[in-house]
Amino acid sequence: MKVFAYWAARTGIFLAVLAVLWLIGWFDVIAVIAAFILAWLISYLVLPGMRRAAQEQMASIIDRSQRSIREADDEEDAEIGRTGGADDVGRSEGADGEEPR
Repeated sequence: MKVFAYWAARTGIFLAVLAVLWLIGWFDVIAVIAAFILAWLISYLVLPGMRRAAQEQMASIIDRSQRSIREADDEEDAEIGRTGGADDVGRSEGADGEEPR
């Protein structure tokens, strides 16, 4: 939820800056680009704690995901090692896929 809260805060800052620019009379694409840049700067200066918390949460999610992928790969390697089928086929062929002479 920290990632979502950080995203919502940044979006809110962007919309607030865009609203201020529209109130002073900017109604074009330049206003959107300026709002994007100003909102990035404001969120960078104002939200370092939220950014760090969101970063830590995303890192833990990625670590869990990679750990489960590694466990699945290890399980698959163990199954292949028990049957021995795929490794034997790969070793009997030459580098170009032909039978050795």
